[in-house]
Amino acid sequence: MLATLAFASSGAFAADSITVVPTNPTPVDVVRLRYQHTGCINPDSLRVTQDSNRIVVSADRGAFIADECGSIAGFFEDLTIGRFPSGDYDAQLIVNPPPGTLGPSLLVGPIHFTVAGMPPTGSLLPHEDYSDLWWSPSESGWALLVKQSGAKLFAVWATYDAAGRPTWYSLQPGAWRRDSSNTLRYSGTVYRTSGPYWGGTFDPSAVTITAVGTADFVPSFIGRALFTYTIDGVSGSKTVERMRF
Repeated sequence: MLATLAFASSGAFAADSITVVPTNPTPVDVVRLRYQHTGCINPDSLRVTQDSNRIVVSADRGAFIADECGSIAGFFEDLTIGRFPSGDYDAQLIVNPPPGTLGPSLLVGPIHFTVAGMPPTGSLLPHEDYSDLWWSPSESGWALLVKQSGAKLFAVWATYDAAGRPTWYSLQPGAWRRDSSNTLRYSGTVYRTSGPYWGGTFDPSAVTITAVGTADFVPSFIGRALFTYTIDGVSGSKTVERMRF
């Protein structure tokens, strides 16, 4: 048993050292606690329990290794706690010392957050989280990686150029909109990025980002979507689905 519980009320472990991401979640969003601190958490120790609207997240502190753990101002770790129905919640973080060591457990929080209701039908906000790896089973070798948080979406298309060389394009930034048929789609600018060889010393001055077209991510049936694009003057579309493991 732990000898002591230390209540965090000031300094590095103040209650405001945890925040909720995204800030205003809906039932679509995966909620995370963003923990700002010095040190690191052992990811294998993370545990989440819920009693009514009270959520307790507990984890063990990892052994401090300067090259691997946070030692600079602003370092944070995101701890996933899940999706929740609409309502009000209070979350508390318990940080235990590494197993086999003596020391206090630190209580961070609680922090209160509200999960809003689902957006109205026909609004400009999605009713699903489309974060996933998307592909076409009949066209193995390329994929569309989508990351969504709240109303924001970022996509990377890993594919091949006209010479058959691997390349990728990013869809960012963008916005949800509805077309003349009331179909919800995410539209934005497509960029091509190039940079230094990954096996050498990274040179930030060698990174270039060039706008090369536009694209739309159009959800259709659950687990299916249409990816349409115009890149370097070439237009096309791909029917994609979530990759199954």
